[in-house]
Amino acid sequence: MARILIGWELGANRGHIERITRIAEALAATGHEVALALQRLDAPAGTLHPRISLWQAPVWPRLLVNAARPNGRPVATMGDILARVGLDRTETTAGMIAGWQAILGAVAPAVVIADYAPMLLTAARGRVPTIAVGTGFERVPAGMDRFPSLNGRESAHDEAALLDGVNRALARLDRATLAGLPELFEADVSLSGCFAELDPYGAWRKEAVVSPTIARSLPEEPGGRGDELFVYGFEIAMAESPLWEGIARSGLPVRVHVPNATAELQARFTEAGFAYEPRPLGFDRIAERSRILLSHGGNGFVSSALVAGIPQAVTHYDLEKRIAGHGVMRLGVGGQVALQTIKPEIFAASLRGLYDDETIRRRCLDLAPSFRARAARPLEVEAVAAAIRLAA
Repeated sequence: MARILIGWELGANRGHIERITRIAEALAATGHEVALALQRLDAPAGTLHPRISLWQAPVWPRLLVNAARPNGRPVATMGDILARVGLDRTETTAGMIAGWQAILGAVAPAVVIADYAPMLLTAARGRVPTIAVGTGFERVPAGMDRFPSLNGRESAHDEAALLDGVNRALARLDRATLAGLPELFEADVSLSGCFAELDPYGAWRKEAVVSPTIARSLPEEPGGRGDELFVYGFEIAMAESPLWEGIARSGLPVRVHVPNATAELQARFTEAGFAYEPRPLGFDRIAERSRILLSHGGNGFVSSALVAGIPQAVTHYDLEKRIAGHGVMRLGVGGQVALQTIKPEIFAASLRGLYDDETIRRRCLDLAPSFRARAARPLEVEAVAAAIRLAA
């Protein structure tokens, strides 16, 4: 059996660890050895398979301080995002690639699986077969000349200057240079886990998308069967938002799950009359209790809601989540608003409107069978099959 390296580099939400642990467990169960190199070693929940070893992945230095690092202009491209975490510094780029090269040398994998890990893909290029996994946003088509704007705005960073810095880092490491920055995402197998309706690179992508990583336990029949608003939150971004006041003013029965919520935030939920769930709920249980859903726009939750056929609102706080929110609007299955622009009374009225909207509810029910059919073989199944094939 083969040794396989799975690396996770960027992204902060639960979907990454859910996806790669499913892949790792499935590969280990078939007899393969798996080295799991993570940006956060505390991310896996529970005990891993004995054939899975944990490694600390190289970490972009700015993730340790402030991943956003605003420069006065909002991000518009993947190049802007990478520059904000450190791609604008040749020393950082060279260090990240060298760090991954050291792990590749120590693990000696037959196959590499990269989850939103462009520096791992760059380190492995031409040396080890690679499989890249991620959402449609994270799986940038490598054949583009440059990163397109994803919000209609000009890029905040000079892409030519970024490319020059990357190529100087590669030359320092005696590696081949790139013709364009999208080549950072080049892989032998690319698995973009998203529904086509939510793919920001659909106009450029050559390979077909695959099913996103969605909830394991989905309701047997589409539609919410309860009367609650279920809120799936992200504590770091949402804790101090007027979002919670708006939810409270809606007067709706509310159930909340925020991973790793502080005691102070939990107390605020109790004071507002919300039911708080300390552990994740299966989507079947969510559907039993809920009429509408609210989230920050993570691909897994939004996609699971589409499969479950339940109206949803997205309160986005970054470019990726904004794209998800606008996708929900385009499909006619809910609403969206930028987290930082929420005004409690207006937001409360919007939630009540969504709660009572029979047209949107019917639209969700009508679309759910198509999404369910396309979710039959999720990304992680495709990734395991590709890894076994490449390792043979």
